[in-house]
Amino acid sequence: MGGTATTILQGLSTNLATIPGLRVADHIPEGVQPPMAVIQIQSVTYHQAMQGGLSEWQYVVSMVSGRMGDRSSQLNLDAWMDYSGAQSVRAAIESDPKLGGAAQSLIVNDMVSIRPLSIGDAAYLLAEFNVAVYA
Repeated sequence: MGGTATTILQGLSTNLATIPGLRVADHIPEGVQPPMAVIQIQSVTYHQAMQGGLSEWQYVVSMVSGRMGDRSSQLNLDAWMDYSGAQSVRAAIESDPKLGGAAQSLIVNDMVSIRPLSIGDAAYLLAEFNVAVYA
């Protein structure tokens, strides 16, 4: 049997917190304070191995860069999309694929969209990464 929703979220949060200057929310916050990562569960598929030995947990990690039109916001996005490096979302999440023992493995499948996020009068840039966790 694998980790729980809580231990997997804690592991993902810990891995993302290795990105310098990034705030990480393992729940949907009331407001955003860029640069910020928000981790959201999308689905859980059970019975991936005999007798419940493996479940597949799908997450979306939403990276909120900053205000639209701000050059530093685009630079954040560029660095987050890199395959490796101190700011790479893929490298940070996959740095401990066992999430401190909560998972058997994980993979960042892709970055699927860059889009605006409007909150009140402010428009931010958002990039979404899909993550599969096997626990």
